[in-house]
Amino acid sequence: MKKITLAQFELSDFRKVVEEVLENKLKGLITPKKTELKLLTRKDTAKLLCISLPTLHEWTKTGIVKAHRIGNRVLFKQDEVHQALSQIQTSKTRGGLLC
Repeated sequence: MKKITLAQFELSDFRKVVEEVLENKLKGLITPKKTELKLLTRKDTAKLLCISLPTLHEWTKTGIVKAHRIGNRVLFKQDEVHQALSQIQTSKTRGGLLC
């Protein structure tokens, strides 16, 4: 460790050094994360998943994809749709629709 003699520093200089060090450290720790809530309609969700609307309805009933109702509208949170995609294990068979 380096030895620092404080007798050569003025109080204002010492404050500036301490403030600069604290600001640099706090900038690294504080990163404001703004999570924007993106809602998808049934049609948008079905298009994103490359499935039909009846299939999306079945997946919602079985709990594969979580839906939210606001009034008469059924909406899906984009984050939850992506989480549902990550939970599905793909098989190695060929075939199916290409999106």
